[in-house]
Amino acid sequence: MRLIVSILLLLIASAEAYAQRSFEHDILRDTFGFDETTRKTVALGDLNQGCSARDCIPSIDNPKYVSVNEADQVSDDDVVIALSWKGEYRAYPARILDHHEIVNDTIAGTPISITWCPLCGSAVGIHREVAGHVTEFGVSGVLYNSDLVLYDRATNTLWDQIIAEGIVGELTGEKLKMIPVSMTTWGRWKTAHPDTLVLSIDTGFEKDYSVDRYAEYRDSARLMFSVQQTDERVHPKTVVFGFQVGDSKVAFTEALLKERPSITHDLNGRQVTVTMKDDGSVLLVTDDGEQYSPIRLFWFAWYTFYPQTSLVTATK
Repeated sequence: MRLIVSILLLLIASAEAYAQRSFEHDILRDTFGFDETTRKTVALGDLNQGCSARDCIPSIDNPKYVSVNEADQVSDDDVVIALSWKGEYRAYPARILDHHEIVNDTIAGTPISITWCPLCGSAVGIHREVAGHVTEFGVSGVLYNSDLVLYDRATNTLWDQIIAEGIVGELTGEKLKMIPVSMTTWGRWKTAHPDTLVLSIDTGFEKDYSVDRYAEYRDSARLMFSVQQTDERVHPKTVVFGFQVGDSKVAFTEALLKERPSITHDLNGRQVTVTMKDDGSVLLVTDDGEQYSPIRLFWFAWYTFYPQTSLVTATK
């Protein structure tokens, strides 16, 4: 037991050292040229530098795809970020995106970025258009509340992934247009959409996509970087589907929706029905027919950005 405790303490200390380590190159100052006079809604001191340089995690800018029959690199139980857009279907294995976090794509003529933050377990699709110009997004190298911070290559504005909003730079306060994406297993998605295309491991980078890099992190309660709000009602890495319905915020646990694929809930006087479909996608419909797509992410990440949220958990 003493040995186990010592190992756990060593792991925690290593994680804290990683999160607090300093870098010779200051990305915010030396790459982006930001200082205290820069327009922002988030203090520069609240951004944590996670690696040595901008684009240290390289985005995929020329994605290649294979068909279902050619997708030998994906197992049925593997998690994929999935997209249905204007009659076309795509699947992006999380194990590939763990190494890249952003795919700049064009689907059915629409410029789209698929973004993935393994630390928050959050998948967000966005239009690749800012200030009227189509652009690409890259990994800034800094994080906010442990979340991926994007930058656009047109204006160098920093954007938080989960709230899809500019937080530092020229377009601070602007919102990105979000594209609904799902997180599901490859088996569920390909069965429902056999004509889907799946991201190939031929990315142009020498990476080992066979290893689940974040398996231990997902199982632990520890965070790599600090967050501003915490809540202990459930394990911090509990997977939830978070919705913004008007001024109301609500999160449903994945476990609940697997147990009860359709559930009706009273949300501040409005009846809403949340359904997990056969392909693993989730949708909320209000009593007056309005539809909302969620963000799938860890509980700690949803709560730190939306602490006024309600939480609907699995029944016992």
